[in-house]
Amino acid sequence: MKAKEKMTLPPYKGFLLRGAFGLAFRKISCPFPEKECSACLLKAQCVYSYIFETPRPENSEIMRKYPNVPHPFLLEPPLENKTEYQTGDPFSFNLILLGKAIDYLPYFIYSFEEMAQKGLGKDRGRLEIESLNQGKEIIYDGKTKTIKSKIKEEELKIEKRRKPVKEIKIKLLTPLRIIYQGKTAQNLDFHIVMRNLLRRLGLISYFHSPVPFPIAYQDLIKKAMAIKTRRTNFQILDLTRYSSRQERRIKLEGLIGEVTYEGDLTEFIPYLKIGERIHIGKGTVFGFGKYKLSILPARRGLAFDGKENK
Repeated sequence: MKAKEKMTLPPYKGFLLRGAFGLAFRKISCPFPEKECSACLLKAQCVYSYIFETPRPENSEIMRKYPNVPHPFLLEPPLENKTEYQTGDPFSFNLILLGKAIDYLPYFIYSFEEMAQKGLGKDRGRLEIESLNQGKEIIYDGKTKTIKSKIKEEELKIEKRRKPVKEIKIKLLTPLRIIYQGKTAQNLDFHIVMRNLLRRLGLISYFHSPVPFPIAYQDLIKKAMAIKTRRTNFQILDLTRYSSRQERRIKLEGLIGEVTYEGDLTEFIPYLKIGERIHIGKGTVFGFGKYKLSILPARRGLAFDGKENK
């Protein structure tokens, strides 16, 4: 996209983007916008309900205490903190579709067009869609308003790494909010990261994939408990979003920064690489939980138990 008019946007644009997109999606897909999804007779067949409410299927064998399950999409807002956009300035973000949500791509495109016409920010600055790309390939041409090609589906696989990994760094690119034992995690021990990632991966594959992802959860968590935290550099960001459903502002806090882990990390690398794609923690539809994994070169004398040999 590019700005057709001046726009004033917040530094973190995930809440704004998700809110505007959600309103646009409901407008173009919901036949009864005045009703709550939970009370609608069409909720089981409704694309809006599936994408934005994502109710738990009645025949589900897991998450029976929860009315909703993980959403089948993510929006990754621009990472820049820029707030003032002038006419012609680019405004790009990423859309990740999971499982059968790929079949609803035209709904997403129409919603983006509606969102662009209505405008963003307090100035309601309108935008223009130039294209929707997957890599270098154009999926949707904004000038001709046509879909040029289909999305290439990518199967997430666990590919075992041959070379051993003893040290990694995880850099949080967007706020990370993980709830562990009823509280917002702030120390990010490695097993906390892996608990959240493996659970999210398992739930996404169970609800949105034809074949559930096989995960040796207990074994992996036991091994994750042995991984040591070498250094951390975190800040806590206090953010506020407005909930139209609750008609009030909600305060959210998230971690930003980086952490370095050491130990026998080889087996975890394939899962962490998938995590780069699907994010971790709460608020992924707002872009929360995006990170970058770096495999660090082995330090001389570093043993798998995290102690340095002398």
